[in-house]
This record gives sequence, C-alpha cells and structure tokens, in this order.
Amino acid sequence: MKTPHSRWLLTAVAVLGLAACAKEATVQEEIRPVRYVTAGDNASQPGARFAGDIRARQETPLAFRVGGKIAQRLVNAGERVKKGQLLARLDASDYELDLTAKQAQLAAARSDLTQQEADLRRSQELLGKQFISPAQVERQQNAVNAARAKLQQAQAQLTGSRNQNAYTTLVADADGVIGSVSAEAGQVVAAGQPVLRLAMDGPREVAIQVPENALAALREAKALQVKLWADGQTFNGSLRELSADADPATRTYAARISLDGANAGLALGMSATVTLPAPDSNRNLQLPLSALLDQDGRHYVWVIDPKSHKVGRREVSVQGIDDSVARVSGALKTGEQVVSAGVHLLRDGQQVRLLQP
Repeated sequence: MKTPHSRWLLTAVAVLGLAACAKEATVQEEIRPVRYVTAGDNASQPGARFAGDIRARQETPLAFRVGGKIAQRLVNAGERVKKGQLLARLDASDYELDLTAKQAQLAAARSDLTQQEADLRRSQELLGKQFISPAQVERQQNAVNAARAKLQQAQAQLTGSRNQNAYTTLVADADGVIGSVSAEAGQVVAAGQPVLRLAMDGPREVAIQVPENALAALREAKALQVKLWADGQTFNGSLRELSADADPATRTYAARISLDGANAGLALGMSATVTLPAPDSNRNLQLPLSALLDQDGRHYVWVIDPKSHKVGRREVSVQGIDDSVARVSGALKTGEQVVSAGVHLLRDGQQVRLLQP
C-alpha cells in the first residue's frame, strides 16, 4: 500500500523530470544569431566593370636636347604629324655664333698645320745640307704633331657645335598625334624638359585603375570585354601591364588593357568600360577568412538555407588568399549566404537568426 508520503515523492519526481525535459528541449531549440556574407557579392568578383579611356601603347614626351628660349611652336594638341615633321624650334642665335666661332677655330688650326708642315719640309732640306742638327728637325716634327692634334680637336668641336645648333629644332620621331602641349613660344626651357607629348600610331589600349581587392580576378581573367561609351563598339581585350605599386592617393593600381583588332584611328581619350568575364557558379568565389572552418586539414563553410534558416556544412577548396579574403571553389554557388563569424560554434542543421551584415 502506498502511503500519502510516497505518493507525494512520486509526484515530485515526475514534475522534476518534466521540467528537465522541457529545459533540454529549450536548449536544443536555441536559435543562434549569426553574421553572414553573400558568396561572390564583392567588387573583386569576376564580372566587375572598370571605367577607363583609350590610350596609345607608345606615348613619348618630346624635348629639346639643348636649353634655350622657344621661338616657335608649330603644332597644337590633337594635330596629326608625320615622322620627321618640324614641331618647334628654339632661338638659335647663340648656337649660330658658337658655330661661327668653331668654324674660325678650325680654319686657324688647319692654317697652322699647313705652316708647320712647310717648316718641317724646309728643316729636312737644311738637315740634308747639314745646316741644322737632327734635334732641330725633331722639334719641328713635334710642332707638326701638335698642330695636327689641334686640328682634330677643332674638327670635333665644330661637329659638336653643329649638333648643338641642329638640336634647336624639335621633330617628330614617328607618325602620330600630339597628345598634349606643355610649353609655349617665348618660354625658356632646359635640355630634356618635355615640351610636347606624342601618341604614336599603332596599337591602342585602355588605361584603368583597379582596386586591390580586384587584382586577383583581373590577373586570372583570360579574356576581357571592352566597350566604347560613344558608339557602343566592343572589342576583346587582355591584360598587358599591371602596376606593382598602388597610387598613394587613390590606393588603386594602374593597368593597361590591350585591344584585339582595334583600329589605330580610335580617338585618344575616348571613354571605355572594361568588363571581366561573367562568374562561374562554383569557381573562385570570394569569402572572408573568418567564414572558413578548418577541420582535419580540410576547409568548410556553413551555408544558410534561405527558407528554414538552418545551416549546412559544405566543403570548399581554397584557391588563394588576398589579405583577409579567400578565393574558394567547390560546392558553393554565387549568391548563397554563408556564415562569416563564429563558425566553430555551429552544428549541422542548427537554426540561426541572420544579423544585418
């Protein structure tokens, strides 16, 4: 027979058991708040676009090889020029005076050599008649050698003066277009100071600025699409040059995209857009490093089901790391939501609550 005391004990045990089960169920049903990112939702993702402008592959600053005052500038920005065409000239009066002086010095040196050679011949005749000593003839021979050296020096100086005089004119090195003008008539310029910029005829390129988080995608792109803003023309392009240093002001990297089959007559400075290839659904997606779960030498991510908000573990392969961003491939698609923090605290099938990114 059960006593009232025993019945009370059984009732208490049952109540405590139910409370424990309820507490356990509450723990199991805990919904963890998580932060998340969208796979591939990043400026560095393939498919990104970069604005740029048309440039010549070869752009040369033109400068006088001597300094002086500009007497004439014969071309303007945007003007087409031919190889050898005169573009500008300096006031050459000082160089012409120097050239005249060097010509006079050469004439004097030549006359002196002629005189010394005549004296040597007379000395040799006198030596044959024993009127002078061999030492006197030797001294005269030395005088001839010195005069000949002075003549050679005068000839070299005259050549240099002629070159200096010729350098007072600036001519085009190749066919092309004058891109910019940086000096005007009446201005005094130093030797080597750029006066004009020549964009040579030939291949055209697009110059763009690339943020650091897009470098990997740009390097990996096998083909790029270039579209002109003015008329909608499109060209295939490829990366030809990428700066190793970022611009200190914009923190972007200068890149040059070569154009396949582009007309060399494309107007310089035309606006163009460079588009990277469209992304594959499971290739080289961008994720923060904090989204990766490392277990037994393998990499996983927690993918969030958009309907149930439950997480599922999915294996990925890390293709590369740029700063705090990992490029991954595997069973992950562009646009899927991935837990970006606290990945070690989750379990497969756990329900989560999405926090604002």
